[in-house]
Amino acid sequence: MKRIQLLQELKYGALSVEKAIANRRSQRDFSGETMSLAELSHLLYYSSGVTDKRHGLRAAPSAGATYPIEVYVIVNNVEGLTKGIYHYLIASHELELTREGDFRNEMSRAALQEMMFRQANVIFALSAVLQRTQRHYRERAQRYIFFEAGHIAQNTYLVATSLGLGACAIGAFHDDEFNRVIGLDGKDESALYLLAVGKI
Repeated sequence: MKRIQLLQELKYGALSVEKAIANRRSQRDFSGETMSLAELSHLLYYSSGVTDKRHGLRAAPSAGATYPIEVYVIVNNVEGLTKGIYHYLIASHELELTREGDFRNEMSRAALQEMMFRQANVIFALSAVLQRTQRHYRERAQRYIFFEAGHIAQNTYLVATSLGLGACAIGAFHDDEFNRVIGLDGKDESALYLLAVGKI
């Protein structure tokens, strides 16, 4: 499968954390302007990337460093990237193209006809590989997995805000339909949370 190395030389945004928190709002309207690969690289790295290479720790906390969350990127309009569904390879900071094509209509249908999914530059789909956390924490694993998805989503919001981008997270979607489009079985791995991100 085709792999794209994301940008490694990432610069911090101009906004302080406090400013990003104060300015953060859900945005459902996007301009249609093309997102740069640098912006996408920045979003992925600071929301869920490996920020401590020595110990393999990531931007978002994880119970027992079990890291059950996988990130898929549905690309609609990013400079230099083919439209399609990509898997974010967190350890190597790469994107792997898993399905080529325009999935805006399918994404919108699966998300109860959510129009912003047709307009956003990218949609982040956070999925969970349940066994990674369940084998350590058993019946408490589910809540830890949900916590982690929330941490990554909030990171995404704040990074998007610092870049002058809009973001909106939603949990209302048809699980089976969305899993089918992404290519997940819905048992060992299932989509949990979706974020539309784009230029405003």
